Amino acid sequence: MKYYIESLGCAKNLVDSERFAAILNTYGFRETAYVEDADLILVNSCAFLVASFEELDNVLSQIDEIRNRKKSKLVVSGCVMNRGLKEFQQLFPEVNKWIPLKDFAAFEKYILRYVLPKNIAAKKLDLNDRLPLQSGQHVYLRIADGCQNFCSYCMIPYIRGKLVSEPIEALVAEAKAQSYRGRELVLIAQDSCLYGTDIYGEKALPQLIAALHEIPGYDWIRIMYMHPDHFEPEWTELWKKYPKLLAYFEIPIQHSCDRIIKLMNRKKGYQELKELFCHIKKEVPKAVFRTTIMVNYPSETQQERALIDKFLKEVDILQVGVFAYSPEEFDKPYESPADFDWAKNQELETEYAIKLAKAKEAKMQSFVGTRQQMLVEGFDEELQAWYGRIWFQAPEIDGLAYVDGLPQDSPLLVEVEVVDALTDELWCAAITD
Repeated sequence: MKYYIESLGCAKNLVDSERFAAILNTYGFRETAYVEDADLILVNSCAFLVASFEELDNVLSQIDEIRNRKKSKLVVSGCVMNRGLKEFQQLFPEVNKWIPLKDFAAFEKYILRYVLPKNIAAKKLDLNDRLPLQSGQHVYLRIADGCQNFCSYCMIPYIRGKLVSEPIEALVAEAKAQSYRGRELVLIAQDSCLYGTDIYGEKALPQLIAALHEIPGYDWIRIMYMHPDHFEPEWTELWKKYPKLLAYFEIPIQHSCDRIIKLMNRKKGYQELKELFCHIKKEVPKAVFRTTIMVNYPSETQQERALIDKFLKEVDILQVGVFAYSPEEFDKPYESPADFDWAKNQELETEYAIKLAKAKEAKMQSFVGTRQQMLVEGFDEELQAWYGRIWFQAPEIDGLAYVDGLPQDSPLLVEVEVVDALTDELWCAAITD
């Protein structure tokens, strides 16, 4: 039997999709790239923003149009189960089963009863096992799920619940089990800085890094989603102590205006954020930063938005993502939905995306002529070049690097010289000396 999985949303959701895939693999299913060939189709949904509903609507419509209804079962799980479920059940009665968020046991019961032949007995499963759904040399390790920051614009605490950290021993075991997949371990959570506070009574990120660093299968360890309000200044010592820990700091600030940050239910304002970034750069000179910003937050003025531009001129941040505010059901800054100017929203997001892309390309040019470490991930037949990522390019979001002159028998981790740079592409030459 064959399965097809559509995993929507973030890498944290992908981890759940890989666990669903592992269950299917245990029962003898094999993956197919074609919806029409699948006996079981699983859509693991995202419901983070209103726009996520539009994507899910489109995906389900397209899948149902081309799938073989007589042969296949269509199953939906993920975040929509805790937000928008009734509406989607009414819109898509053709969905065969709606599986609660992360309820792998319910998924197993469904396939045993309705998909597999009747004589198949239940198997002993490791519900933490995962089957890769992506290529590449990276492995995502979700160290915690849920969040209790309650930023005013964010639905995550209402969808995924409060922070639940995984014990260090379990994470080490999972990382070891997945090490065959790649040379980079990427730590993810809704707020990585708060890891361990629920089970250890303290921020346990340093202890986790120390344990993971001992695993021989990885050359790089990257930490994502470090909330600026919870990053401890003394943690910069970790980047000096552990050589596998990449000097890549993803710290989403969302804004730099003190008034807007307070409305967002966040703490660090302009000066404190600037001090944090400067402290990190001073202690870890090689540090490269990624952040995200939000534009068009309710009541935001043009002058307050200009503070974002000022901040980005004063703090050297290489990778900056932008998204526009999305009004959510729990957040009622307007008297009616008609008050929200969606056209302005899109206009501002596009304007900033173009502006940030130009700024990034100029900064990427500064790497031309430098030697950098690159993780090779594959060969592009059309370009006739090997591709991968320089250490400051996180998987999926920061672009790719290409290298010419790399021998066929080269190791996956190589030193290259950057010879040209675009916004999301670096062109490199192999170093043979």
